[in-house]
Amino acid sequence: MQKVAGSSPVRPTTTDKNVGMNQDCTECGDKRMPAELVDVEKFITISEHAEYCAVKRLKDVVKLKLRTPNTLYTLKVEPMKAEEVIKKLQCEIREI
Repeated sequence: MQKVAGSSPVRPTTTDKNVGMNQDCTECGDKRMPAELVDVEKFITISEHAEYCAVKRLKDVVKLKLRTPNTLYTLKVEPMKAEEVIKKLQCEIREI
């Protein structure tokens, strides 16, 4: 706590640094968590603003991850449909 001359100790407020750092920011929109999309067309639209798309191929599903400046968007698709979606993306493609 800080001490101000001629008054009682000052307690930290919610505007002070490091107070409530692990709480979700509902007012400003928490951009730290990935967002999973289910709409393929919206995913393709977002790819216009993305830096790259990471493609992770698993046994029964392909995960596509779009990295934008603020958010990571993910989409899970079947392997057969994944190739069609990847061809429509308008950003760099990275296989991981």
